[in-house]
Amino acid sequence: MSKHGFFHRLDASAILTVIGILLLFSTAVIITLILPRHIDPTWTQPTNAYQVQMYTVADPNMYISSASGKDRQLVYHLKADFSLLAFQETDFFRIVAPDDLDKYITHQGDPKLKLTSQLLMLRVPEDADMKSKADKVRSELDEKWEAEHRDSEKEKVIKPDYSILELYAVKGNEAFSVGSTDGIIENWVDKDFVILDETPKQEYHRDPGVIYISNPIEYRILRYTQNRKENWRYDPTGKKIANLEELKSHSLGFLSRHDLIRMGEHIYAIEGCWYCHSDQTRTMVQDVVLNGSDSYPAPPSSPNEYIYDTITFLSTRRIGPDISRVGIKRPSRDWHRSHFWSPKTESVGSIMPSFRHFFDDDPRGTEKSMSLPNVRFEAIFQYLMTKGTRITPPTQAWWLGKDPVRTIDIIEGRKTPP
Repeated sequence: MSKHGFFHRLDASAILTVIGILLLFSTAVIITLILPRHIDPTWTQPTNAYQVQMYTVADPNMYISSASGKDRQLVYHLKADFSLLAFQETDFFRIVAPDDLDKYITHQGDPKLKLTSQLLMLRVPEDADMKSKADKVRSELDEKWEAEHRDSEKEKVIKPDYSILELYAVKGNEAFSVGSTDGIIENWVDKDFVILDETPKQEYHRDPGVIYISNPIEYRILRYTQNRKENWRYDPTGKKIANLEELKSHSLGFLSRHDLIRMGEHIYAIEGCWYCHSDQTRTMVQDVVLNGSDSYPAPPSSPNEYIYDTITFLSTRRIGPDISRVGIKRPSRDWHRSHFWSPKTESVGSIMPSFRHFFDDDPRGTEKSMSLPNVRFEAIFQYLMTKGTRITPPTQAWWLGKDPVRTIDIIEGRKTPP
């Protein structure tokens, strides 16, 4: 065999190998990056407006107290021409307002929820005119209730204590209101609503559904000294927050939910949680049923669930439960508090170590069995609560979103996993 013939065949083999590698690489790129966008664009993009608004509108403007030893405080950062606000009456709650602001109130019986980005808030009536209006409304409500419950003494029915607040315009372009949700989901409306602004102020105001803040009341604090230390607490009669810098200052220690989620992701990484806990619901029956139910199995994880993550933790082993739906399965803050303090109290037989550095000693001495959660706990809790909670709006069951692999068909044997 001539050297020329050997090297000629060797060169041809190398060229074919390189071509084969390029073909395999190109096929992988087409299948994983290009085809999904053409088959179903939502598979690699945000599922809906709610998912986008949670991460880009709600999270950066929801602030949570992080100072150790404080009861958790939730505060909305309201911005003129940005935040959507609703002022809605209920059976036992009424709103009085100057004539020019009455149009922003959703009275009982109104067919649509009224929203506005004008900076308005609620407070206890202050001036004589508003106090007079409130007294008149209260009197009318009392008379109506008494007419409907003439035998209330026999029935032992107690007359309700009606709450009546005044709607007023806020001076300036920003304000801070008491958070009214649990810090995991937000108020959402996608039908029977109207935004009263003359023109949409923000792009998300054009979406078919919007996140809004209901009946905002100003967040105020009272500063005091205890044991020679400066302290503070929420007090509706206290001092208003001057600006965002004060809310985020060292003395108050508020962090946005966006920042806490990012911090929680970092803690999840450095604590090694990803080694034992996966973050992916597979097509296997034990995954989709465990994370859903027999009737409505959870859809397998799809790329759009990770689009806002900076790190994707697929895990190395499944020693602990999968966390991809933990925000749905375990939404209780108290459960996670107890679990991180002593895992076996919530999960019998758990080999997970305790994370007591997520807690600080209670300076008041009121906590006997457990210390107070610190900012590390709040961060990882907020991070975990993003898992499974933002696939679909709260008006839909979370597992009824996109399910391209037809999970039920796989479980019932009508289709094989991809």
